Amino acid sequence: MTGGLLWGLTGLALLDSVNAATIWIVIVILLGAKRPAPTGWAFMLGAAVSFLAFALMFYFGLSFADSMLDDFTLWLRRLLFAGLAVALTVMGVRRLRPRERKGFALPPWVNAWSALPFGVLATIGDLPNAFPMVLAVERLIAADVSAPLAVLVLVGYTFVYALPSALILAAGLAFNEELRDQLESMLSGHTGTVGPSPKTAAACFAGAAASLAVLVLWVG
Repeated sequence: MTGGLLWGLTGLALLDSVNAATIWIVIVILLGAKRPAPTGWAFMLGAAVSFLAFALMFYFGLSFADSMLDDFTLWLRRLLFAGLAVALTVMGVRRLRPRERKGFALPPWVNAWSALPFGVLATIGDLPNAFPMVLAVERLIAADVSAPLAVLVLVGYTFVYALPSALILAAGLAFNEELRDQLESMLSGHTGTVGPSPKTAAACFAGAAASLAVLVLWVG
């Protein structure tokens, strides 16, 4: 485990931690749950534990595949960056057109008891956005990190992943009245029709180009 690898994994974890789905669900719980504290912490527990479980499944599954197939991690890296380039391109095209934001609402069945499985379901639904985590696993395998150390690193990765949502939840519970108007304003800003965003589209296209450059110059 080199310092460069550790910093790279930390960067991926920080990128993964800016998880819009989990953060928005935490805000909705703060605003709409009858018992926001137990509901919110149960949700975070379900989300974090399931995220770690999937990370470990990816690690051991991909480790086995790498032991059976030559150059498996290389092809996986190529697939990841090619997929990221395609996803960013599609996202950029969508940002050039008006789109409808449906907003966020807490399902009526979510309470302090059902929030933990709800966190698991939310994590499963967000797996298509798990590019940073899959890349982190690939980096661990390519660096030939021992399994016990890799598991420890993925536990730390999960902690960083969950930290922003947990901090928002803690702040919302501690300063509910002071932050309530701000949280409601954030949610209301994500509903209705949103016009084209050329700047966001340009950023997406730039990211797609960067992914292709990495694919050709570093991965390929």
